[in-house]
Amino acid sequence: MLIMFIDESGTLPDPKDKFIVICGVGVKKIKEAENVISRILASLRRREIRVREIKFYYAGENTKRQFLSGIVSAGFEIFTLVVDKKGRKIADTSENFALLIADLVNEINLWYKIEKINFVVDRHFQRKTDQDKFNRYLRTEINKSLKCQIQHFDSQQNFLVNIADMAAGAVLWKYSGKDLQFYNLIKENIIIEKIVSWPEIKRKSLSRNKKFT
Repeated sequence: MLIMFIDESGTLPDPKDKFIVICGVGVKKIKEAENVISRILASLRRREIRVREIKFYYAGENTKRQFLSGIVSAGFEIFTLVVDKKGRKIADTSENFALLIADLVNEINLWYKIEKINFVVDRHFQRKTDQDKFNRYLRTEINKSLKCQIQHFDSQQNFLVNIADMAAGAVLWKYSGKDLQFYNLIKENIIIEKIVSWPEIKRKSLSRNKKFT
């Protein structure tokens, strides 16, 4: 079964963030992902750097390059959804976050054409009730033929989720005009790089749900 790590970069409600990037990184053998993380942690220990989690925005340039190069050398496939907020403040709710993830999940499903994917999402919501709401909303928005398992991991407890965080950060830096070097490291592994506006995502959801009412 394919494992797809998912994380976002950028914030929904902050109007200063023009874009939100949702990123999925496909891993077929979990051991390969564990090896990437192990090499990064060993390198950090050699440099006597202590970390609670490996996040793109907190990592130094050497760590970013090493991590992203590890993703590429392992052959992980990257899927990105770049959402133009159009200057809007987007409420950070289970429903809105599920709409963003669902748009990317549907693209991933079209690419792989497989029946089952295990989605591991960085724990965006701390409360179990919000996570359950997210799961329900997501299942209503994705292709009904896809059988998926949805797990929420704390990236401070499970560093594997940071694979998606690092890729998402690299893509966001491209679109925010901050730096291209990290995006260039992974661009050959990017299978889908879709750009869409938040109003378009909302319209598609309303149209889809209207068909079933």
